[in-house]
Amino acid sequence: MKTHLLSAILLFNLSVPSYAAGWKELGHTSSGNTISVMETQFRKGAIITTRIRNDLHEPKLTENGSIIRIESDLQINCSKKTVSPIRTFLFDEEGQPKLSVNLRGGKEFLKKDADSAMGLAIEQLC
Repeated sequence: MKTHLLSAILLFNLSVPSYAAGWKELGHTSSGNTISVMETQFRKGAIITTRIRNDLHEPKLTENGSIIRIESDLQINCSKKTVSPIRTFLFDEEGQPKLSVNLRGGKEFLKKDADSAMGLAIEQLC
């Protein structure tokens, strides 16, 4: 019961875009994007639930306009070096959230390229 309550509190805190959250820089991708992780994390065994931030080196044009930052809630399975995305937020050039995409169809954990934002999170957090 206690674990479920802690999970619910963390997921509630992760359910809205963060404006003043503490971030820890993890590194950079080969394309120059800065990858950071929210300092608030929930760990249960080999599973970490957290949010990563991808500050784009250059704005990316989407059908909803230009974005400069992506934040993704995810779970990382450290024992298998896989990730399960939960939700993604896209931010415009003013730093406002433009779109929220719920990715959690199932609880499938996927392998990620080491040079991707999620791959870097796996490497640095596990």
